[in-house]
Amino acid sequence: MLTSVPRLTVREPKPKQPAGSVAATLVSVLVALAAGVLAAVVGTILHATIAYVGDTPLPWGAVLALILTGALSYWVGMWRAKLWVSALAGLATYVLVALFSADSHNQMIVSAQYLQMLPGPALAGIIWVYGIIVPVVVAIFLVSRHLRVRSQITA
Repeated sequence: MLTSVPRLTVREPKPKQPAGSVAATLVSVLVALAAGVLAAVVGTILHATIAYVGDTPLPWGAVLALILTGALSYWVGMWRAKLWVSALAGLATYVLVALFSADSHNQMIVSAQYLQMLPGPALAGIIWVYGIIVPVVVAIFLVSRHLRVRSQITA
């Protein structure tokens, strides 16, 4: 009587990532970093635009800078169709703005310690530096939602 020999199956190794996807990942990283640099530089310049109603400062430039940051984070995530690209753009923006504000010779971002002496510029600096997280999180949420809907439509 012949006994059946168990068949050995050898799993084939997973194919390495094709060169095109490595290039696509590199492009995604570069686009995210470029968007982060653009948001940080333009936002830092823009945040200092302040209007006054009497003695009350209205830092509309800081609000506009936050909208720019959120829009760029959303745009790169949707353009590259990857959620992490939005997060990387937001992280790059935050890191650059933190570096700008940590510079002892900084003339662009007025810190909170000068709130009593320079309430308008200090308020704009506070809104810009500490507010970056809000539009970035909103952009990540919106990209996640739109990419999920897009994948459900194509499936």
